[in-house]
Amino acid sequence: MSMNSRTDVAIVGGGMVGTATALACLARGLSVTLVEPGSIRDAASYGNAGVISRGSLFPVAAPGMLKKLPRYALNRDVAIRVDYGSLLAVMPWALAFMRRCNEASWREAAAALDPLCAAAYDEHWRLAGELGVQHLIMRRGWVKLYRSEEAFLGAALEREILSQYKVGFEVIDGAELPQFEPALKRRYARAVWHTETGSVRDPGGLVQAYEAAAAERGATLVRARARTIVEDGDGAKVLLEGGGEVSAGTVVIAAGAAAHDLTRTMGYRLPLAAERGYHRHFADAGEHKLSRPIHDTGGGYVVAPMNAGLRLLSGVELARREAPANLSQITAVETDARQTVTMGESVEPAPWHGARPSTPDGMPVIGRAPRHPHVVFAFGHGHIGLSTGPITGKVVAEIVAGAPTSIPVTPFSPTRF
Repeated sequence: MSMNSRTDVAIVGGGMVGTATALACLARGLSVTLVEPGSIRDAASYGNAGVISRGSLFPVAAPGMLKKLPRYALNRDVAIRVDYGSLLAVMPWALAFMRRCNEASWREAAAALDPLCAAAYDEHWRLAGELGVQHLIMRRGWVKLYRSEEAFLGAALEREILSQYKVGFEVIDGAELPQFEPALKRRYARAVWHTETGSVRDPGGLVQAYEAAAAERGATLVRARARTIVEDGDGAKVLLEGGGEVSAGTVVIAAGAAAHDLTRTMGYRLPLAAERGYHRHFADAGEHKLSRPIHDTGGGYVVAPMNAGLRLLSGVELARREAPANLSQITAVETDARQTVTMGESVEPAPWHGARPSTPDGMPVIGRAPRHPHVVFAFGHGHIGLSTGPITGKVVAEIVAGAPTSIPVTPFSPTRF
């Protein structure tokens, strides 16, 4: 298809970042076309833990991770699985990732991510209130669980940095956990309760609400896949697979993991990888219902209470986005998680899997494309796309309008690679 007239902003990608950007641009009086080929079930915005985290300041590339590299490489740690058939594809990202596994890089990322994460919950709550969907968001925090005192002490640097940036948390002794979260059956040595963190009980439903609101406010929805993007005089064009185009004053790429292939058609070689993840919903069969998301750091899984049931999420799988699903991680953590919370039967026929867009330094890519002045990048959020989607959308709309940004975005510039 071809649009008969040019739109002010064409947004490629209909996940949380894309729909939030659409709403922010519409609020500035700009006309918007949203280009999205699939359903929300295909997006990482649907499949995540639903956590809106004030404390997500830390890239996966952590200090000390290189010591665990042999276990990860041999797939002997459930937290990370490597698809050996994808090694060549992920190797450039992996090498850059390993260079970031040090304390200096971790602190650098935390300093950059702090303003983004500090604004995340309030922008979510404001937007959800405006659209009448605040019932999908709760703010009871989330809990990181440690099976041993040694594991708790090993995370001391993380707590030091959280304190540096005044992120609210409380340490809970293992003996106090049954009273704090009665749904927990397993005994833990310690826990850290992130008190300022919120969570979404239906991430896919929230994104659908944002998309519907954008359409009601005048956005045009194009169900097609972008083939490439080209400059076009004082604007840019989205060329669509199967023919057709969308002409715009500015094109925003908010395509998640698909941004890797799309930007390559434009001549960029950004170090993006698809961090794949899996989840499955189970009935909450416990006498006491889980009241907030939990992360068992020793088990490599998260359990989050959702409207659909208890959502069990496994760790990271490094694989090509299109590689066949491998259920080994989600199967392994299900057995373990059943010792932590009372899970009934699965409420769906098969696990979900999807891909997060990940950068080696753990920071998103936000800013104008270096060689395409009418294109803005907004992807690479990794594990915090749902959490920081609305504030990212606000910032991207400011960039499009040529206005000062609400938070510093220089650390997220695509020119850093």
